[in-house]
Amino acid sequence: MSQPSPAWFQIANPVARIAKTVTIIGAGIAGCTLAAALKKRGYNVTVIDRHATAGQEASGNAQGIVYPKLSHRDDLLPRINLAAIHFASHYYQSFWNSGLGSQCGVVVVPENQKIRDDCILIGERFVDQPGLVEAITREHLEALSGIPLHAEIALHFPSLGWLPPAQVCQQLLLDNQIPLLQADVAELQYRESENSWQLLDDQQQTVAISETLVIANAFDCKQFIQTRYLPLRKLRGQITQLPATAQSSKIKKVICGEGYITPATNGSHSCGATYNKDLFTTELREQDHRANIAQMAATDSGLAAALGEPDLQQLTGRANFRCTTSDYLPISGPVPDIPAMLEDYAALRRDAKTVIETPGRYLPNLFVNCGMGSRGLSYAPLTAELLACQIDNQAPPLEPVLCQAMHPVRFLIRDLKRNRI
Repeated sequence: MSQPSPAWFQIANPVARIAKTVTIIGAGIAGCTLAAALKKRGYNVTVIDRHATAGQEASGNAQGIVYPKLSHRDDLLPRINLAAIHFASHYYQSFWNSGLGSQCGVVVVPENQKIRDDCILIGERFVDQPGLVEAITREHLEALSGIPLHAEIALHFPSLGWLPPAQVCQQLLLDNQIPLLQADVAELQYRESENSWQLLDDQQQTVAISETLVIANAFDCKQFIQTRYLPLRKLRGQITQLPATAQSSKIKKVICGEGYITPATNGSHSCGATYNKDLFTTELREQDHRANIAQMAATDSGLAAALGEPDLQQLTGRANFRCTTSDYLPISGPVPDIPAMLEDYAALRRDAKTVIETPGRYLPNLFVNCGMGSRGLSYAPLTAELLACQIDNQAPPLEPVLCQAMHPVRFLIRDLKRNRI
């Protein structure tokens, strides 16, 4: 039996939307999937980005993976991941059918005993869903992957694959006739007399005015007072383009483990990615190329044999930044009125089990959609649908407890219960 939703999950002070105009800050995969979801619901949508073309930052890698992360346990994170890859595999079908990327399937190779044990349990749990995932043994692994791999067991996700994220972003805006306005938004001000948000640049010039506003610009949402409280981290990742060899050209699936590698496209594989903390440069580093190659060897010695010994001096790639959260879940929902919420829920500091019946107070028609880490392609279609449903006052296609787990207020409630704020 499902638990009743906490009071903070309800909006105490909704402001009616009349014009159905929505502005989205950020033209990455989070912003563009949401723009398309809202346009299909009849909203007049504009996307604003500092770049003239969509998908130029974290969504700019040549090949992005629709990445599976399941568990044999029934925790919130794997349940959300399961919902996300179910939704994503259907969402991207039209892109794959049109020739963008490939629904080639994804093979997850365990790199240690614990993960091997988990693979067995996951295979058993989903044994009746071979279209989603199936455990495969070594004797079938080479036929599926295309090269001799040494793992005794692996997981195969036949409905997943890879996509060029920037092209997906651009196609979503083009197909739905959504304009992209190039501007660098520095400040947000609410104009109560007009029930609208004013977006200002660093010269205090008005960039746009919108009845409803969604912040979907990843870590850069920290620059706005309204969303500065979110515990986000900027984590650098570098991918490497490895030249295909005669053997590696036979790779038919995305292979994931310690790292990931895609089937060859235009003579090279995308592989990666590094996790560099406290490093804020997009310049390529040789040590990160070396780390990515080492990840391939750690994933499976068969991969290392297929790739040979590439010349580090000749390698290319790309570096950018993930926007990660402390609980590894994305953030999708309305932005709270923080002083009001701290006042209304102050009793949680004294007793975390206090039942408070007061609905949450939120900033009028302001939402956020970010924090997807390295799984933007996997999470974005689902969070876009959830947020579009919220904005349009529809029931979301996900049980409330999972929506609550991705809600922007969860961090405030946790910190109050732990007496940290």
